[in-house]
Amino acid sequence: MQPRLRSLDVAGLILAGLLATAAALPAVWWEPLHYDEAVTLNFAPHSLVTIVRQIFVEKGGAPIFFFVEHASLSWPGGIAGLRLPSVLFFVLALPAADLVARELCGAIEGVLVALCLALAPLAVSLATFGRMYSLFLAASLFATWLCLRAGREASRDRWIAGGALCGALVYVHPIAPLYSGLALTGGIIWSRLPARRAVASALPGLIAAAIVAIPYAYAFAVLQRRYHVGDSGSTLLATTAGRSVTEQAARALTPAGASGAILVSLVALVGLAALARRNGRAALILALWLVVPIAFFSLVPAGGAGGTRFYDRYVIPALPAFLLLVVSGCLALGSLAGRRVLVGSLLVAALICAEASDDATHAARLHDLGLRHLVRAVAPERSNVVLFSSTGSTISDRPPELLAEYVALELPGIERVDELPALDPRYQADVVQLGQKDVAAFIAGGDGRRIGVWIFRGSPARMPAAIGRLTRIGAVETQRVSSAIVVVRSRRPAAPRILIEQGLLVRRAWSQGSRHAPLVGMILAVDRGALGSS
Repeated sequence: MQPRLRSLDVAGLILAGLLATAAALPAVWWEPLHYDEAVTLNFAPHSLVTIVRQIFVEKGGAPIFFFVEHASLSWPGGIAGLRLPSVLFFVLALPAADLVARELCGAIEGVLVALCLALAPLAVSLATFGRMYSLFLAASLFATWLCLRAGREASRDRWIAGGALCGALVYVHPIAPLYSGLALTGGIIWSRLPARRAVASALPGLIAAAIVAIPYAYAFAVLQRRYHVGDSGSTLLATTAGRSVTEQAARALTPAGASGAILVSLVALVGLAALARRNGRAALILALWLVVPIAFFSLVPAGGAGGTRFYDRYVIPALPAFLLLVVSGCLALGSLAGRRVLVGSLLVAALICAEASDDATHAARLHDLGLRHLVRAVAPERSNVVLFSSTGSTISDRPPELLAEYVALELPGIERVDELPALDPRYQADVVQLGQKDVAAFIAGGDGRRIGVWIFRGSPARMPAAIGRLTRIGAVETQRVSSAIVVVRSRRPAAPRILIEQGLLVRRAWSQGSRHAPLVGMILAVDRGALGSS
């Protein structure tokens, strides 16, 4: 039986929650939108029935997080409604990580793992991501804990609860069967019964998981057709950086870049060896949580036009297991020094400092981007303004085309003309025709005069030259929001057709000499076509 939470343990969990909140919260408002967040914004406002049809039936995706966002985008709404649910689930994951670590190793390990997870760069980066990954982390941890308790106590009721939650994980993320299987297997390994009796004891949980997950068989068939998973001739998953899945996963799970990945991974190996001597079952469970996902993502074939890849976020459920091995390694090194808890805690504190340094560096980059200044610059008077599609140089998977969407979340009710009406204009063949219809409708909508606003994001190195060209357009004024973002506004209110003509001038001036703004040409085609047809 594990000891109950003491006041010191509670204080550690409270500290972990405060650290996690402090590390994650600024990025709610400082970070640009991701392509996947645009998917959330596109589908979550629909009715729950429509979400099930569009996400689960048609795409084979997981609908639960969309249900959460359906509520939070109604209240509190805006960028907070999109991202705060992920922050909440991240904070809830901390006590769940403590429970799992406490069950496998002990109370000290539980608190230290929660503190490490609170500032782990991978977890912090996903804590404000308007997708399901923080929910996936928390739910996976609670499912694992339930299965471990069920295995240790040979409890039929706990096995049913743990199995049902494992089965429900597939409605949180489509890759959940991988981690559900690990949670269920861990509970069987953790049982004190002989192997056959342990499996028999777990049978109610296995049946509960299968029953809850039965509809996922349909979703998996949809996903298999979409991404060609397992098809003959498909290629293995590639990482976004061209590294092996093993190396990419190690970098994702650790702070301080390549050197940190090597050093912290070595400490984790020390922890695995020390834990294997003390508790072989716990060591085996944690090893499986790391080896199985990395092997799976290294070997699974997939293809298709979507460019299926391995992303760091796919290993987020394995992060607590890795951190528990690192904490065990730190404590093992502390034992060698004769001060297990003191020296081990100091080594963990050094890891936490390295995590905090990575988090601070990331937060500083986001702050320098100046999105809060951008919102104020777009519409200081919040009326008589029309916001056109933003664009610029695509530098990451948080494209400049979504800056206008970010501003619209923060300024609800602002008038917009979306010249690229698509989730990802790069892959929609008829986006120019659809955009022309929207722009033509704006031109035909009347002679009311507005201030036009255009947002551009690009390399700081080319920004001065671009601003110099923009300032030579007498009808507009230019405001540099940060080193990478500039806002262009009409000097005086103008009729819709005049604003579109001004937009042509502005976009040509911005894109001159740039080979990294491909969607600018698409918007120019949209605007020219709309002017010609009106």
